[in-house]
Amino acid sequence: MSTGVHRVLARRLAALVLTMLLALSVGHVLFNAGLDQMGWGEAIADAPSRLVDIARGELGFTTGEGCNPTKRRRAEYVELCVAWGPQTVAQMMRDRVPVDLQLIVGGMLLGTLLGVLAGRWCATHPRSRSTRALHVAIAFLLSCPPYFLAFAILVLFAWNTGEYKLPFVSGQGDYRPFSEDPLQFLKAMWVPWVCCALPLAAFVARIAEASVGEALGEDFVRTARAKGLRERQVLDRHVLPVATPPIAALTGVNVSTMLIGAAAIEYGFGLPGMFLTIRGAIIGRDIAVLEALVLEAVVLVVLANFLVDAVQARLDPRVRA
Repeated sequence: MSTGVHRVLARRLAALVLTMLLALSVGHVLFNAGLDQMGWGEAIADAPSRLVDIARGELGFTTGEGCNPTKRRRAEYVELCVAWGPQTVAQMMRDRVPVDLQLIVGGMLLGTLLGVLAGRWCATHPRSRSTRALHVAIAFLLSCPPYFLAFAILVLFAWNTGEYKLPFVSGQGDYRPFSEDPLQFLKAMWVPWVCCALPLAAFVARIAEASVGEALGEDFVRTARAKGLRERQVLDRHVLPVATPPIAALTGVNVSTMLIGAAAIEYGFGLPGMFLTIRGAIIGRDIAVLEALVLEAVVLVVLANFLVDAVQARLDPRVRA
């Protein structure tokens, strides 16, 4: 990379680190003062030492009592609360965060791939019936909540909860680690991956269609065609590299939205990740777990945006300028 690229990435990384520190500090103050564990002044004064503890990996201890009947305020919490037992929060994150990453990274990669393919097809076949069908599907995915498809599948087609049970469709409580049972892992994850990926794919398809369509009218594309390159070579070697920066930017921006959808999908399918503990942590006022959830979300968003900036700085000279 050039010196200009390094400077851009260094500035972006510094800004993202500051954002992460600010988000963790605000979360610490709101959780402790808002839940009457500390006064506002005490919570603010305690925030720097809490950041130091987090940097050392000292995340606290959880009793896992959020689902204890004595902690519930209303009966409707009974069916929705998940217990996890006493343990350190650091160990809890080591056990559960990999499941979150499997869902989010798999959904992001699949969604980006499907979106790029759909956008490329729509841009190169603008008046075909298949393009019109894709536009309808994209509009549907953009208009419905990200967790809608997951819940519809659970109600209609999941092998253990659906009205029309299909044996190959992921169901609740199917998850097994890949190291224990690879086939069961794939069966449990493929539907959550698809449900997590499709909303992102719809956004990516829109921007990819616009970017590819704009690039197809550029002079360098006409020159490549005049040299006798096949259309597929023109698209892969000349058009897609130009269209990649806006696609990468959109993917990074949508990470926070993906986290919301992933949390609902994880809860619906019973995947044993950190998101599954949200309701129990809220009911039990388990501040250590709530802060761990904020930490995970902030780190994921910061890393995703840093990677996007790196891709843009590498491919687009305008970003380096």
